[in-house]
Amino acid sequence: MTIPRPDLFSSFGVGRRPGSELADMAGWLGPGLTDHRGLIEMPALTVLFDDIGGLPFFFAEEGSSVQSRLSMSMLARPEITEELDATAELVLSDAAYGATAVRISGAGGRPLCFGSARNVRVGRELVVDGDHLQIPASTAPGGELCTVDPNQPGREVVESLAHAWTSLGPLGELLGGAVSFARDGTVQFSSTTAEWMANIMGSMHGGVIAAIVAQGLSYAAQATTPAGVGYQLIEFSVAFHRSPIVDGRTIVVHTRPIKVGRRLGVFAAELYDGANLLASGTADVRFD
Repeated sequence: MTIPRPDLFSSFGVGRRPGSELADMAGWLGPGLTDHRGLIEMPALTVLFDDIGGLPFFFAEEGSSVQSRLSMSMLARPEITEELDATAELVLSDAAYGATAVRISGAGGRPLCFGSARNVRVGRELVVDGDHLQIPASTAPGGELCTVDPNQPGREVVESLAHAWTSLGPLGELLGGAVSFARDGTVQFSSTTAEWMANIMGSMHGGVIAAIVAQGLSYAAQATTPAGVGYQLIEFSVAFHRSPIVDGRTIVVHTRPIKVGRRLGVFAAELYDGANLLASGTADVRFD
């Protein structure tokens, strides 16, 4: 099987500026990465963060590697068409494990996101020729901006998403998504897998897994907002347990609120393929 790897990066506006160093990558945001509110949220940055977070360890030794956990902190919300620069520093490396410190900045070098990636050396065969040095500079993903009524309670917004009365937003649709309410009132987000989501080992790219989990958490946060209140994911951590197969099957994010206050909320999520747990994550959410 040959995976069309460039499709993953062009979909998320990720590339490499000509002449850049190995541990430098760039991102070109655009309307195609916005959510149901017409905003750039954490899921739009996860492919860039995951890929740059794995590069230094991947090339440090022979053999393939994967991320076991990503931890991301947002400092500011990116503009819809902002250009991003991402760097990673290898702070731990041995034969089996690694860790990198990741920073993403926006226009004028303003800090947008920082965090860490945990890496594990694995023995998986690569199914794509070439390497990350060949990622071309990308362009901003196009799409149509969506909006929601800011005076509408969040639960009504999510109910409208679940009934497909309102668009999930370009990013949610890119992920092959659908929203539903569980019987207990919590939010589920399902994603239909596709070959373009694969990494160089043929399983789902960690950044796409993170985007799916974070998008589910974003919808969960929306469901708790009172009328007139906005929200932003400011802390996000995801642990990868098993690699999803990208053969058209549907995987589901089950979310739950842990604590919802007036200013901050904490939410948890688990990603499943049937009964198999694929990933788990948490998010801190800021309400404004």
